[in-house]
Amino acid sequence: MADCPLCDAEMREVSVRANPGTLIVLDQCGNCGGIWCDKWELFPVDPEDAKRVDPLDEKLLRSPLDLGKKTLYCPRCKDRLQVFHDPLLPPEIQLQRCRRCEGIWLNKGQFGRFKGFQKKTRAEKLGQEERVNRIVEAYRDPSSWVTIGTKGIFAYPSGESESDEWGSITLSSSFRLIIQLLLRLVLGGL
Repeated sequence: MADCPLCDAEMREVSVRANPGTLIVLDQCGNCGGIWCDKWELFPVDPEDAKRVDPLDEKLLRSPLDLGKKTLYCPRCKDRLQVFHDPLLPPEIQLQRCRRCEGIWLNKGQFGRFKGFQKKTRAEKLGQEERVNRIVEAYRDPSSWVTIGTKGIFAYPSGESESDEWGSITLSSSFRLIIQLLLRLVLGGL
């Protein structure tokens, strides 16, 4: 178990649903409510599940925390966490990132804020009708579904197999080359 970067209490594991139907295990502090996400864990988490794990307290959320007062350290590799600045994120969403292991620390309320912002951005970029059309297309094409097991959720689609034409060309070319070499040896030796 890892210790909380903010209050040094032991964090507990919390399972959340991720977008392609998988579970991700995050670390959450039982004392301050902050959440630690290892590399690639924050982005696929279902926004609806974020509400369950990080319930909003509107009074606390109205005043953003100043993260510069205390230096926080990564619960995994103990490197110093840095405030993550992204011009696309609103200023009320404050994340701290480990530059070594690329984990992300979110104070209480920040996880829900980030997932809400992510959900809103997706809805704006991809209208409701288009989302429904994509779901229907994916349902009709089982090869586009996420596979689990040895391929994992980041499996690449398989490429097209080569035709047998190249095999026959190579074989016939090899045969010709061997015949030519034998003829040169026989004729050159006479």
